[in-house]
Amino acid sequence: MSQLNNKRKTGFAGVACVLGVMLAIQFQTTNNPVTRDTRDMWELRADLEKEKQRQQDLNNEIKKYQALLDDYEQSRKKEKTEAMEKALHDLKEAAGLTEVSGQGILITVEPFNEGEAPKLYPELIRRLINELNRYEAKDISVDGQRIISTTPIREVNGETYINNQPLGSFPIEIKVIADDAQKLQNKIIASQSAEDFVRENLYIDSKPQNQLTLPAYDKPIRVKYMKQAKEEL
Repeated sequence: MSQLNNKRKTGFAGVACVLGVMLAIQFQTTNNPVTRDTRDMWELRADLEKEKQRQQDLNNEIKKYQALLDDYEQSRKKEKTEAMEKALHDLKEAAGLTEVSGQGILITVEPFNEGEAPKLYPELIRRLINELNRYEAKDISVDGQRIISTTPIREVNGETYINNQPLGSFPIEIKVIADDAQKLQNKIIASQSAEDFVRENLYIDSKPQNQLTLPAYDKPIRVKYMKQAKEEL
């Protein structure tokens, strides 16, 4: 009888152990659900935030150097004035506030079928710009509008606006300056953006160019969170 009780106790203990392990696994699964891998989208957002912060820093530096340049011009310190003018020009160029030229690719967007009028949605343009930036594009313009990190691209009354200007009719030209035009073209051809354009009945073509000229960004730039710079001696 004693042996039978011992066997029953051992059996109950084994069952309790198995149930405990199953409950532990269930608890762990509930508290740590399987999540989709969305690293690509997060990387795009992170890259966009970095570009915005870079643009903000450049805008702050431009304000700072412009103020210093005004002071130097008033005091007629020629050498320092020339150095400040060069620094200010470099900053404006980096911020997209000057016309730039160089090698790159010319992207043309037009409908797949003649007679049809598909829409070029703001989201398509934003995705393409994000991918171009990830593939080391240096400067971008869309339909004659220079793109900087604060450029507004949105839909107004059913039309797509860039820098508060309505997008023109097809074909739409997108100019991109890059150090390695061929490499950039290869990446764009196989990109997610190219597939997105096809789904919207839009044909996207890209060709390397030895010389492209992009206009300057000529809209007002609002500088936020600017701090007073310490005066350099």
